[in-house]
Amino acid sequence: MRKLILALGLLAMTIPTVANAHGGGCRKSSPPGQCCHMDNSAGVVHCH
Repeated sequence: MRKLILALGLLAMTIPTVANAHGGGCRKSSPPGQCCHMDNSAGVVHCH
């Protein structure tokens, strides 16, 4: 049973995840070095 759990854990770490990009542009009021914009799906502003 331990070997099965270990194998499944290793398999899960090798499967690539998908990162969804999103548009929106940067707000002019973004702090220096950051890009803040509205995340319409969540209804909040977030920065990168």
